[in-house]
Amino acid sequence: MKSKLCLLIAFFLISLTLMLVSCGKTTTNSTISSTTTKTSSSASSTTNSLSNTVTIGVTATITVEKYPSGLAYNSGQGEIFVINSGNSVPQSVISDTTHTVVPSAFSGYGANLIAYDSGKKEYFVTSNNYYDGYVISATTNARVATLTIPEGGTYGPAGITYDSGKGEIFIANSYANTVLVISDSTNTVIATIPVGKSPAGIVYDSGKGEIFVTNSTDGTVSVLSDASNTVVATVIVGKYPHSLAYDSGKGEIFVANGSDGTVSVISDGSNKVIATVTLPKLSQPNAVAYDSGKGLIFVADAGDSSTPGTVSIISDSTNAIVATVTVGTGPNALAYDSGKGEVFVVNRIDGTVSVLSDSSLK
Repeated sequence: MKSKLCLLIAFFLISLTLMLVSCGKTTTNSTISSTTTKTSSSASSTTNSLSNTVTIGVTATITVEKYPSGLAYNSGQGEIFVINSGNSVPQSVISDTTHTVVPSAFSGYGANLIAYDSGKKEYFVTSNNYYDGYVISATTNARVATLTIPEGGTYGPAGITYDSGKGEIFIANSYANTVLVISDSTNTVIATIPVGKSPAGIVYDSGKGEIFVTNSTDGTVSVLSDASNTVVATVIVGKYPHSLAYDSGKGEIFVANGSDGTVSVISDGSNKVIATVTLPKLSQPNAVAYDSGKGLIFVADAGDSSTPGTVSIISDSTNAIVATVTVGTGPNALAYDSGKGEVFVVNRIDGTVSVLSDSSLK
């Protein structure tokens, strides 16, 4: 009798424990975690599991104009300038204090991507429908100059970056397979650099005085010296590399490979891939931003046209994903606001901008 009673008590205690464990579990859409495994090659490969989770969410959603395609952070004025590529619509200026929108005086059909020139307090904008670009005053938000860009095919300029060391603008001219160097003093092309096929994304590495350019058709990244305006290295990455971001804390470049669902990590010391981060299944990453305050990389995945996209967040110390967050539909551009510790995400199909706070991230 005693033995039966003991068995019943033991069974009750085990059942109660399982119930408590089950009740203690929580799952959110904004959480993912990661572990790292090394391959036999010199570069490491990172995959994801379900441990060490971190939660982050959207703190604001801001409605802008039709088809936003790019944005830049103006540290001097605490503003985000959003490029809207719809026909004859004003561009949007967002206050990072109030998250409200003030339409700008500038509108330009086919506006594509944008870079902020802190030296001149101007925005430089590419247009992929016409072979020109625009220069916008950050003070008046009005166009002050037009850039004439040599033709190279049906469409032309794509990615754009500002080189603070030289006071120059570098533009990836996709169909001409070149990078154009523009003086911000004269707003004219002063050099043309041949690179790989279909250059798309471009970023300035202030630590090395170099420019990194993704060649989307080649699956490579060209490294350019801003001293000589020549290619000094070519790095093989994943399939269809698109956007990229410079991590000043680690001296690394993070490259979003659109067809691989991966992110390649390049050391700017060796110009070699030192790690590959695998994103969630079926990811098609197309935009990257570096959060210098937290040492994190934010990677946008647009998904399809009918479902919300996501942003994966990668630690640059472990090259592992520490969180994911659902944003709007068609996210395709990111910018980090160092003044507020926020990441702004352009959702092209929604016509919105999602705001993510890094305050909950370690």
